[in-house]
Amino acid sequence: MAIVICTILMLVVANPVFSQRNKGNIQQSLDWAMGVVVDGQLDDWGDSLRYEHVTQQFHYQIKNDAENVYVAMRVQDKDRQMQIFAQGLAFMVNTRGKKREGPTVYFPVADRLAFRSIMSADNDDRPDDMRKGALAAIRAIHVMRFDDVLDGQISLENTYGIHAKATLDTADALCVEMVVPLVRLGVSVGDGDEFAFNIKINGVMIPGSGTSVRTMRRGYGYPYGYGYGYPYGYGQQMPSRPREEPGVWVKAPLAKE
Repeated sequence: MAIVICTILMLVVANPVFSQRNKGNIQQSLDWAMGVVVDGQLDDWGDSLRYEHVTQQFHYQIKNDAENVYVAMRVQDKDRQMQIFAQGLAFMVNTRGKKREGPTVYFPVADRLAFRSIMSADNDDRPDDMRKGALAAIRAIHVMRFDDVLDGQISLENTYGIHAKATLDTADALCVEMVVPLVRLGVSVGDGDEFAFNIKINGVMIPGSGTSVRTMRRGYGYPYGYGYGYPYGYGQQMPSRPREEPGVWVKAPLAKE
């Protein structure tokens, strides 16, 4: 069991395939969402997701309709998938179009105790693939900085309209969908303002290491019991805090029907 836990904790950051870097806001357009079902299946997003976060090695796209904003992400690299199960993908919105903190959804993060139980050698139904065990151990969605939702965990089946789902597709890629109601953001399609969206795999850049892991905090800690920190503000921060990966900022007005 110790070998299994140690293996899933190894966060290996592969080199970017391209030399492109994320500098400042990227001007993109949001499409109108039609028939999007948040089930982790990306068939309703077309043949492929339109944009790529080259540094973190995933594809993504954002859409909206009159009531919600939707985000889809697809991650092929297995090391990145393990990082996501431990620390989550983060989808942040700044309704003023600034590259600043705003309402954020973190998903998926496997519950460490549930994961250990599922992957235990005593479990007759233990999956051969650790990723499937991590998917089965997802118990909640994590949120921060919403005006009318307390920071922390909310149920997968909640009354806030914030939902998310993750699956593995037939090509072995991790697919994630999230939806956030516009009313939770205090905006509507008719506002006409530009918004800033930040999408990333949670992690930090440790100077000189060439690696990316979550901020090194003590306390509640890593979902699988390792020493790297929990991404949602708990625990005691180390005196010297590594710089968080910036993610990719998208600046665009909401689409109109």
